[in-house]
Amino acid sequence: MPIDASWTSLRGEVLRLLVPSEAEKGTLGELRGRLERELTRRLEEAGLKAVAEVHGSAARGTWISGDRDIDLFIVLDGGYGREVLPGVLDVAKAYVGEGWVEAYAEHPYIKAVVDGYDVDFVPCFRVDPGQGLTSATDRTPLHTAYVLENLKEEARDDVRLLKRFMKGVGVYGADLKVGGFSGYLCELLVIRFGSFEGVLEDATDWGRGEMFVQEGSQDVDALRKRFPEPLVVVDPVDAKRNVGSAVSETSFWTFVAASRDFLGQPAMRFFYPPEVSVDAGGLLEEIGGRGSDLLFVVVEDDDVEVPDVLWGQLNRTERAVTGFLGKAGFDVFRSAFWSDESTRHVLVIELASTLIPVVMGRRGPPVALAEDGVRFVNAHLGAEDTVSGPWIAGGYWWVAKRRPEPDARRLLVAVLGEGGPGVGVSKGLKEKMRQGGRVLLNEEVGGFLERGFEVFMAWFLRGRPVWIE
Repeated sequence: MPIDASWTSLRGEVLRLLVPSEAEKGTLGELRGRLERELTRRLEEAGLKAVAEVHGSAARGTWISGDRDIDLFIVLDGGYGREVLPGVLDVAKAYVGEGWVEAYAEHPYIKAVVDGYDVDFVPCFRVDPGQGLTSATDRTPLHTAYVLENLKEEARDDVRLLKRFMKGVGVYGADLKVGGFSGYLCELLVIRFGSFEGVLEDATDWGRGEMFVQEGSQDVDALRKRFPEPLVVVDPVDAKRNVGSAVSETSFWTFVAASRDFLGQPAMRFFYPPEVSVDAGGLLEEIGGRGSDLLFVVVEDDDVEVPDVLWGQLNRTERAVTGFLGKAGFDVFRSAFWSDESTRHVLVIELASTLIPVVMGRRGPPVALAEDGVRFVNAHLGAEDTVSGPWIAGGYWWVAKRRPEPDARRLLVAVLGEGGPGVGVSKGLKEKMRQGGRVLLNEEVGGFLERGFEVFMAWFLRGRPVWIE
C-alpha cells in the first residue's frame, strides 16, 4: 500500500520536531562521557572489575529531541555472580549522593536525576553472543552492538519517526501499562524493512502470529509453539527470546489499523494527537446521558508497588472483575483502568445496565441424553433458587432460576468489600480494595475527576482511537 504524496512535506515537518539539535547532542555527549568516566573510576576504587556504559537509544543515536533519559549500565566482569549486585548498587548510590530511588525489574537498580536527566543505574554482566545469561539485562550491550552495526546512519531518523508514531497512537512502550513496542523492537523493524514507511507498509498485511526471524536460522514451526504472542521477532542476539513478547493483542491490531489509515491519509495527529478539552461538568453530563451504566471501582493506596508490578496487578484485576460480572449475567462491553501511580487507582467498567432481571432461563441438556437429563432434573427440582421447572421445550430441558444478585453495583460492593474472594482480584490489591475501595455509579464519580483521571475519562468516553477525528 503506497503512501499518500502529502507525506513528503509532512515528513520534514515531523523530523524537525524529533531530531535533536547539535546543542542537545553536545550536552548529552558531555554528560554521557562524564557519567561513564566517573562511575567507572568509583567502581575501580571499590575493587570491582566493571565499567559504566551508556546503552539504549542514547548510545544508538535513536533518541528523540526533548528526551532526557539515560540508561547507564554497570557492566560487570563475567566471572561475578548476582551476589555482588547489592555492593555494586552501593557504589552507584554513593556516587549519586542524595535523591536516588531504588526500583526493581528482574533485579534491583536505582533511579536518579543528574543534571536534569533521568538516569537509571542498571547492573548487568558481560556476556558474548550465544552465551548463557546471568540476568535479563545482560543482553542490552549486545543489543547496542547489533544496532550500531546494522542500522544505517540515515535510518536513525526512521527509527525516531516510528517511535513517535507508535507513541502517538498509544502503542509505544514494552511496560505492562502499555503492552506495546519497545525502542529496540522499533530499531529491529527499521533494520529489517529499511525505513519508517517500509515498516508501516508491511504492517498493513500483518496477521496474528506474524513472525520475523533471521533467514534460515530457525525452525518456524517450532518457534510458533514456543512463542504464542501476536507478534514474534526473534532476538538476533538471543534466539530464545521474542523481542515482541510484550506486544498485546490490542496494541498489535491498533498498530496495524493505524498504519493502514496513515498510509492513506498522513497527518500530524498520528504523531502528536490533539489535546482533548476537559470540563468536569461536561463529563458528568455525558456520563448521565450516555444510555449505558458506568461503574467505577476506586482504590485509595498509600503503599503503591513499583509501576510495572502495579500495572500488572490492575490488568489482572480488570480481567477478573469483568469476567466475574459477565458470568453473573451482566452485559459488560468495555473496561479500562487508570492510576496516578502514587495514591489512587480506578477501574472503569461500562455495562449495558447495572440492573438485570431477577429471574433467568437456563437451558439444560437435550432430552435425548437420558442420563444427563436425569442429573439436570435432580439438580434443579426443588432447589432453593429454582423459580419454576424443569420443563421441556424444543427438545431441551429448561429451568427458571433466581439470580443471587441482579444489581451489579451491590454485587461488587459485597464481593470486593471482602477482598474479592473467588473473583480473582490480584493478591496485591485484595486488602487495599477491602480497606480503601469504593464502588461508584455514573455521576457519583464527580469528586474523582482530577489528577489526570478527567483526561483519561474524556478519551474513554470519546471511545475511538486518537487518530480518528
